[in-house]
Amino acid sequence: MHRLYPETKPFREEVLTTTDGHHRLWTACFGNPSGLPVVCLHGGPGAGTSPLMPRFFNPDIYHVVCFDQRGCGRSEPKGNLHANTTDDLISDLDLVTTHFGLARYILFGGSWGATLALLYAMEHPERCLGIILRGVFLNTFDNLNWLYGGGAASLYPAAWSDFVAPIEDDKQPSLEDVLDGYRTLLNAEDEFTRLQAARAWNLWEHRLSTCDPQATQTGEKSPRRELSSAQVEHHYLSQRCFLQDGIFDVTHNELASTPMFLLHGANDHVCPVRNAHDLKAVYPNLNLRILDHAGHCAFGPQMAEGLCQATQEMAAFYGHL
Repeated sequence: MHRLYPETKPFREEVLTTTDGHHRLWTACFGNPSGLPVVCLHGGPGAGTSPLMPRFFNPDIYHVVCFDQRGCGRSEPKGNLHANTTDDLISDLDLVTTHFGLARYILFGGSWGATLALLYAMEHPERCLGIILRGVFLNTFDNLNWLYGGGAASLYPAAWSDFVAPIEDDKQPSLEDVLDGYRTLLNAEDEFTRLQAARAWNLWEHRLSTCDPQATQTGEKSPRRELSSAQVEHHYLSQRCFLQDGIFDVTHNELASTPMFLLHGANDHVCPVRNAHDLKAVYPNLNLRILDHAGHCAFGPQMAEGLCQATQEMAAFYGHL
């Protein structure tokens, strides 16, 4: 892996109660308290913030704000799906930035985090200093069908067989078959069934993300974290992330002058590379970089290098050399 910026401890760490009172969000600030503000949006939905996330940023230049979304990571209640929609997450971003006194800031996110960053920038362009995206997910039927309707099975047939085995379907399952089957398993009465289903759900995406069809570990640190991650992700994807179809097909002119970077791996098997080209067609000002030797994972050598370079360029744009 590329040598990221040195690990630093947060200079501020708090738990914030959401405005509706249903969730408690873990938040942390890293780097320079007076620096260029950037808010990091983790993927999933459901994954939580990686401890490596702040290390894409020069700690002398950036004020890095991280938080775990509702039900995710260190936020509580873990795996809670009540009052947990995309609109709620957008509202939480306002809560976090207001609490830390940030009026304008850069948005940084990959996969689902990239989706959220785009949604927020479209809704509040006046608050957005810039956007740095990785492996963008556009929530189209094609995106979902690729992941959970058998599309990616053409590249990973054995891994797909492992993934659909728990739903005990004797035919080639459709997208709805998979989502319905896992809904039952992830909410089963007995804990063993729930945990086994969560592991199978997470392992499928992990194998695609790392381009390793034989991976046996998902990276989750505990069975409880494994389950909450799968439950939150299924909750969002089974309801099309609570978004209207075609929401990313319309240009928002207010973003035409906003500095925007998108890095997308040519070998991204979670979010197909055509997503990047589709977004570039909507936003010609988007600085698009297709990385020939990268996949979906943020921490592969070429992607890590590219993200660090993008944060350096964004800082330079605002006079931080």
